[in-house]
Amino acid sequence: MSPTLNPGQDVLSINWFVNPKIGDIVVIKKSGIEVVKRIEKVDGKKVFVVGDNNDESTDSRDFGPVNMDQIVGKVI
Repeated sequence: MSPTLNPGQDVLSINWFVNPKIGDIVVIKKSGIEVVKRIEKVDGKKVFVVGDNNDESTDSRDFGPVNMDQIVGKVI
């Protein structure tokens, strides 16, 4: 998520939010690992997430949209 967040930076997230919106930074659980991404598109029960570093990020451009239930929390 560089340049918004630095590698190893601690973040605080809340897990009781509803209605994720475009632009929200969220923690998702993908393949057993929690990663921080930005929501770029919401389509029903799925969200398309991207990292802020387009050249280095592994995100929905690689693994496709994620289900809403894979969102662990919203970074605040």
